[in-house]
Amino acid sequence: MTRLVALKSLLLLAVLPAVYSNGDDATTARKVLLPAASLERPMLRSALIDAAKLPEKWETHPLARALFFATERHAFIDQQVRDFSCILAKRERINGRLREYEYLRTNVRRERQTADRTVPFSVYAEFLAPKKFQGRKVLYVEGRNDNRMLVRNGGLRFSHVVVNISPTSDAATRESRYPITELGLSNMVRRLIDQAQNDIVADPAAQNTDVTFFRNAEIDGRLCTHIRVTHPNEDPAFTFHQANIYVDDELHVPLRVESYTWPKGTSETPVLLEEYTYMRLKLNVGLTDRDFSEELVRGQP
Repeated sequence: MTRLVALKSLLLLAVLPAVYSNGDDATTARKVLLPAASLERPMLRSALIDAAKLPEKWETHPLARALFFATERHAFIDQQVRDFSCILAKRERINGRLREYEYLRTNVRRERQTADRTVPFSVYAEFLAPKKFQGRKVLYVEGRNDNRMLVRNGGLRFSHVVVNISPTSDAATRESRYPITELGLSNMVRRLIDQAQNDIVADPAAQNTDVTFFRNAEIDGRLCTHIRVTHPNEDPAFTFHQANIYVDDELHVPLRVESYTWPKGTSETPVLLEEYTYMRLKLNVGLTDRDFSEELVRGQP
């Protein structure tokens, strides 16, 4: 029965790329533009916003509203989210090559202070697909194992080999655009905040920046607010042409982030850089040290 359930799960995952291939497909057909942001409400004060580096009157920039929205969600995550589990679906372009969709059953525990100790930032991930990575297991616990990942190879060859890998080593960066130390909802939102501030500085008059908010987007069966940021004209000051962020309206955390670079040649289709979807996301599931034990990697599959 267990194997049958696992087989059904993999068959379901196999059809998901068609659903999540781009922002338009991932959202509902009917979208309602959100009303314009009110500049009369008190501005959120956040240590993550470096106002000293931002241009004068930056609060009126179209990205300012997205920046406030992101800092509010980051504050919520910091205060309310201790850990989470999900199936992470990701696709990345690395060294110019777009990789296959990868699906990882993932547990993440944030660093926090308890009465008797500091609970370390911890990640455990097991690859469900594609087949060449199926069964790969990755464990990272901050401060343990000289801050290296413990990795069971999985896949079709040398599947039981277990190695220690630095998160920033060449071997790791060949497999992912971001180190495992940056995995997680809080880190994702922090990157979005930093990116928004960089883009405001790069385009203070918003001559090459369009921002649109949509309601009723749907990701993994959940209603989301969809934020689309577009830099129409190619400019090396920007790291992307278009980014789409989908934030769960109930959970207040991002469920999907995708970014594209500018079309090549005469093509009108943007080029996908990266996409990440947090499917079947569950917050505060009560992960313990047993969920980040080395036995999960070293033991029998």
